[in-house]
Amino acid sequence: MKISVLLIAFGLATALQAQDDGLTDLMATYLAAKLHQDSIDVSNVVVVYNYRCKTMDADGQPVTDSMRFVLQSGGHCARFYPYHKYLEDTEDATYFTLENYATVQADAMCHVPEVWTNYPDGMTTVRDIIPPTHYEACEELDRPTWTIRELDTLTINGYRCKTASCKYHELEWNVRFTEDIPVAAGPWKLNGLPGLILEAESRDGIHRFAMEGLEKVKTPVFYEHNAITKKVTDKKLVSQRNKIFGSKLYARNPMYYADVRALTQTEDVIYYENGSGEMSEIINGVFVGKKAHVFQPLEK
Repeated sequence: MKISVLLIAFGLATALQAQDDGLTDLMATYLAAKLHQDSIDVSNVVVVYNYRCKTMDADGQPVTDSMRFVLQSGGHCARFYPYHKYLEDTEDATYFTLENYATVQADAMCHVPEVWTNYPDGMTTVRDIIPPTHYEACEELDRPTWTIRELDTLTINGYRCKTASCKYHELEWNVRFTEDIPVAAGPWKLNGLPGLILEAESRDGIHRFAMEGLEKVKTPVFYEHNAITKKVTDKKLVSQRNKIFGSKLYARNPMYYADVRALTQTEDVIYYENGSGEMSEIINGVFVGKKAHVFQPLEK
């Protein structure tokens, strides 16, 4: 099945009709021009997490969004980022395909940033996107203060786990961690325990990370350098994210704050069709959906 693709590069438009590999070639060309990666560590453990967020649609009806993430924990640092990017790094997989449209659309509903823990040394680096802008913030490593409940134990996928809790960035968390894998890592910014976090849930039940798979495997841990990221303070990034996504307008019109038509004249844009006539923009390498759900912040 063919898809319609339109590439607009800084005001120069070229119309294309292509198969999936045409879109793949466009994305590869875009990424090659904008990004390069440095290997900063080698993983000892790779964990796949399913993230779940309970929220509402624009009409106030309950919905649950979900997305898969990967944690690479190495001897020096850890990286937590979308599963599809991990597959791109390790298996040369392609994300923006016709068959993957529904997954791309669902992933766009979730707002969990990419996190490098202890990179640079003693710091946390966060990368997030408020379309069409890529942001990066670097802050001193701020580990949660945990209360461990030694007697509250259970087994998850064969791993003996203990329970711990904390209050972090205004949310209360309960987690299950295993000392069978003695690395102080976990999903998002949750880390610092004497074992790997396998499950984490906010006490209000809105946010949940649960391990889907775990491998003790050596893979390169990359840090991306690019020409399109705007560096800001962590406080500024959190404030901007919560202000824009937290607006009552967001669920009905996720690009309410920007002139998309104007952006197509000044930014890199690829039009991505789902095969049945629905068209969405990929602006600066980021999928921009036509709908969203009520934003549930991870930090305030």
